[in-house]
Amino acid sequence: MELLSELGPVPRVLVVEDDPVAAMLVQRVLSAQGIPVDRAEDGRVALKMHHERPYRLVISDWMMPEMDGVQLCREFRQLKEQYVYFILCSAKGDRADRLAAFAAGVDDVLSKPLDREELYARLKVASRILAAEDDLQHQKAELEQSARLLQDMNECLKLASRRFEELFNGLPVASFTFDEAGRIHEWNKAAQDVFGIPAFEAYQRPVWEVLNRRGHSLWSPDKVAEVFAEGAETQFDWTFHVQQGVTRYLACSLICLRGRSGEAVGAVCANLDVTERKQAEQRAMEFADRLEQQKLALEDANKRLNVLAVTDGLTALWNHRRFQEMLDEALAALKERGEPFSLVLLDIDHFKKLNDAFGHQVGDDVLVAFADSLTKTARVNELPARYGGEEFAIILQGCDCELSRQVAERYRQVIEEKDCHGHLVTCSLGVSSATDPNITAKEVVAQADTALYYSKQHGRNKTTHFFDMPERRTSAA
Repeated sequence: MELLSELGPVPRVLVVEDDPVAAMLVQRVLSAQGIPVDRAEDGRVALKMHHERPYRLVISDWMMPEMDGVQLCREFRQLKEQYVYFILCSAKGDRADRLAAFAAGVDDVLSKPLDREELYARLKVASRILAAEDDLQHQKAELEQSARLLQDMNECLKLASRRFEELFNGLPVASFTFDEAGRIHEWNKAAQDVFGIPAFEAYQRPVWEVLNRRGHSLWSPDKVAEVFAEGAETQFDWTFHVQQGVTRYLACSLICLRGRSGEAVGAVCANLDVTERKQAEQRAMEFADRLEQQKLALEDANKRLNVLAVTDGLTALWNHRRFQEMLDEALAALKERGEPFSLVLLDIDHFKKLNDAFGHQVGDDVLVAFADSLTKTARVNELPARYGGEEFAIILQGCDCELSRQVAERYRQVIEEKDCHGHLVTCSLGVSSATDPNITAKEVVAQADTALYYSKQHGRNKTTHFFDMPERRTSAA
C-alpha cells in the first residue's frame, strides 16, 4: 500500500527503543514507505535529540530502563513547543495500564508485536491530527494578529480623538472642521482672531461662502471634494485679506477623518499664522538685496580704485608704476618663453618752451592730445604709458629689433601730422630691443634712454634704435 500518496508528507519519526532488533524492524517498515526515521536507545537520549532537532511524531517502547515510555511522554508534554504525537508500543494488555498511559498524555497505544497494517492506519490518524493541529495553530496566529490589528486601530482612533481635542482646546491655531458637503461645524477662537469672522457667522455655512466673501477663490466645492477623495493630509500656504491693508499669511494643514469602515466623517483645517515670519523673510530679502547692491557698488568702486592706482590722472594712460609692472611681465615672458620685446621712449620736442609761452593749461592740453594719439595708434600688443612729465613709453610685446624700428617710426609720423590742441608738435624717440634673457629692466630703459638722447642731439623729430647708434652710450641724458 502506498502510504505517502494517502497521507501526503509524513514528519520525521523518532523511534525510542532499547532493543536494537525491535528498533530495526520498525525502522525498516517506516523506511519502506519513504518515511524518514531516527532512533534513540532510551528516553534521555530521545529528549536530547528532540532538543537538538524537534520531532512531531514519536513511537516509543513502554518498558525501558531508567525512564519508561509513559514517563518519557510526560517529559514531552511539559515542553512548550509544537505538539508531539506520542505512540506507545507495549505487550501489556491490561486496561488499567492503557488508561494510565492515556492519562499521562499518550495519543495512541500499539500492541507488540507490531502489525504493519495497523501501524500504517495509526500513522494515518497521527498525520491527520498533526495537520489539524497545524491548522488550529495557524488560525490562532491569524486571530491573534487580527486582535493586535484591531487594538492598533483602536489606538489610532484614540490618538485621532486626542489630536482633535488638542487641536481645538490646546493649540493657538486657527482651526475649523467641515463635513463632506463643506458645512462648518467647529470654529475656534483662534480662527475668529485670525480671520476676523465670529463663530456664529461661520457655523453650518459652506466654507467657501465664509472664506471667499472677501475676494478669495481658494475654497470651492471642488476643493472640499478633493480633500475627501484623497483622504490624506494636505499642506499648502495661502493668504487671507482680513481688511484693507491687513493680510494674513497662513500655513494650512487639511486632515480628512474617516470612520472604522473607511467612510469620511469630516475634515479638520488647521491654519498656522506665519505672517510675522513672512514679513521677516521679506525684510531679510530686501536687506539682502541692499547688501548685494552695496557689494556690487563696493566691487565697482574697488575696480575703479584699482584702475586709478595704475592710471595717469591727466592723460588716462598707464602710469609709471604700471609701466614698471608691464616691463617686469615682458622680461618674465622673455626668460620663461623666449618672447622678445622692445621699448620705445618718446619725448615731446621743445615742450618747455611751449609751456612757458602758452601756460601750463595749454601744456596739459597738449599732453592729453599727445596721449590720445598714442592710444589711437596703439595695437593690441603695444602698451603706451606716461613715463613722466612730457616723456612717454611704449612696450612692444613680441617685437624684435627690425620690427621695432617700423613701429616707432609709425608713431613719430602720426604725432608729426597730429594737431595737438591747435599746436603742431613733434617728438624724439629712442628704441631698445630685449632678446637676451639675462638683460635687466634697468638696462632696457637705459638703452632706450640713450637712443632717445641721441635723437634729441641730432635734430629731434627723429627715431633712433640703440643698436643703430654709431657709438652706444651707456648713460642716459
